[in-house]
Amino acid sequence: MLDGHVALAGRHPHDFTVQYPPRREYVMDHFRAPAGTPKVLEAVASARRLLLYVHVPFCEARCSYCNFAVDTHGTPERQARYVRALCTALGRLSGAVRRDVEVPGIDLGGGTPTLLGMPLLESLLEALKPWAAKSASPFPLSVETTPAVAAHEPDKLRLLAQGGVSRVSLGVQSTAGAVLEAVRRTAQVGQADRALAALRRAGFQRVNADLIFGLPGQGPADFAADVARVADAGVDSVTTYDCLYRGKGRALTRVTPSLPTPSEYARLYDAAYEVLTARGFHAPYGSLNFSRHAGETGTSPYFEGRLLDGLPYVGVGNYASTLCGGHWGFAPYKVDAWVEQVEGGAVLPLSDLYALPPQERVAKQVLLSLSFGRLDPARFQTAHGVSLQQACGPAVARALEEGWLVEAAGEYRVAPGRFDALPRLRSLFYPARAISWLQSNGPSLSPLTSGGRATVPAAAPR
Repeated sequence: MLDGHVALAGRHPHDFTVQYPPRREYVMDHFRAPAGTPKVLEAVASARRLLLYVHVPFCEARCSYCNFAVDTHGTPERQARYVRALCTALGRLSGAVRRDVEVPGIDLGGGTPTLLGMPLLESLLEALKPWAAKSASPFPLSVETTPAVAAHEPDKLRLLAQGGVSRVSLGVQSTAGAVLEAVRRTAQVGQADRALAALRRAGFQRVNADLIFGLPGQGPADFAADVARVADAGVDSVTTYDCLYRGKGRALTRVTPSLPTPSEYARLYDAAYEVLTARGFHAPYGSLNFSRHAGETGTSPYFEGRLLDGLPYVGVGNYASTLCGGHWGFAPYKVDAWVEQVEGGAVLPLSDLYALPPQERVAKQVLLSLSFGRLDPARFQTAHGVSLQQACGPAVARALEEGWLVEAAGEYRVAPGRFDALPRLRSLFYPARAISWLQSNGPSLSPLTSGGRATVPAAAPR
């Protein structure tokens, strides 16, 4: 039964990423729920533990690998109106949840939240304080920033540190000027060292650096140099991302003549793993997250709770997603549409809502958990109320048989040296219905050619 899963992933590895479902159209075809938010709000209101994500969409430019909901036309007036709506929505939502709700983690992401002016940032941090007070984590609030902002706006960094931000994640992505220019990050060229030094001076408890591998023209030596540079700058953790080419909105997918193969991704990852572990960072093999600190994964409490523990989460802001009580919803995509609904009195505006059955929620969390290089049966049982063996026994058995997973420390871990097998490993945990849908509708990217390279379809006419 699983042979078809593995064969499809072998031909179309770029369709089997950490992100599940395989495409948005799949859930639209099968799981769309009636419009409205009452059931989601009921689930959010009754949750004892709830993660919070706040989206600030404004960016100077859209990077060519990005398909997030970003806004590059954020005038000061537009930003001010949006932040007012965020603060209003956070206040309403706070009144809707249990008074004793625990909020293990809060992420303020985007976009580039630190593009906001100082008064707007201060207002937003003030609105987040009641939420952070509900967390027992030593680092409850994490914020994303860019090298350009961190290098040149020390006052903003001090405001963040004094306003309750305990962890900052710096979107370095690459330290190579040619790579940054190729993906439209020209503002970041030459800023990483100065930015990392400024973040250390600002006094954050944890500083993380994000790096991407699998970008066009990037080789193992290039990525190893990126990793060594940020690791030697004294960061607490490093998050590596394998560049995704699947999904609408990524300009990079349309213009890249050939995509990295699983073996090429593996060589890049292995080079980084060797550099980081030699410098005292730890992570199970296959994890994208590395930390200097014992007992820490290196990611934010929000992402750890969402990816490893399968905790319910609520998103505030345009196109922010919420998953609670089996319902998965998305806020309106456009900034103005989301703001207008908040101004009209909505507590949790959602424009798309899906009712996900248990096997779909399991697939989402298993694939996310594998981004830490492991499947933890105890955490899985807590999240889903059934054992990993009950839910995924054949998939786990096949992965062990193939040598893609090994048993270690009471967990199933990605086998050392088998990063190249991740697309096929992930496919084992896809529900049969998702595989059938992919086979019927066609994967989104062309298959590997006989020469071993994946090719990208020509861009559709605009």
